[in-house]
Amino acid sequence: MLNTPLHPLLVHFPIALLLVGTAFQIIALRRRAFFDRAAFVLLLLGFLSGVAAFLSGSGAERFASAHWGNAYLSIVHIHKVYSAVTMLLFGGALAFRMLQYLTKIRWVMPLVLILCLAGSFTLAMTGHYGGQMVYVQKHAEMLISSQIR
Repeated sequence: MLNTPLHPLLVHFPIALLLVGTAFQIIALRRRAFFDRAAFVLLLLGFLSGVAAFLSGSGAERFASAHWGNAYLSIVHIHKVYSAVTMLLFGGALAFRMLQYLTKIRWVMPLVLILCLAGSFTLAMTGHYGGQMVYVQKHAEMLISSQIR
């Protein structure tokens, strides 16, 4: 277990929490009280777990490099960019949620929803490129190495 990177274990928490938090944020447009508070809690927990997943990515990169070589590095860069943008979008959404709580400005909540939807898109792209590294690149390298022998 100590030789296994934590990143693949941690990424599922922010994915679930941020996507459900975004869905609750949409529902909160009609049914305000419960879903609004639940969306904030889910987004906060998703953001915090996303920070942990983001920070654990370098360990996963070292593990993959040691076991699979460097063929996947171009995908790693794209994956990192999407994950950083995702964290910035959801961090911005949380910051605007707190601003709205303090000031009660009406235009803030639509901005929060836009940031959550954009963050959900970049989260999906982050997962797509993460999957490309794990499934496509790993198996392609295995196929190439078996053909060389």
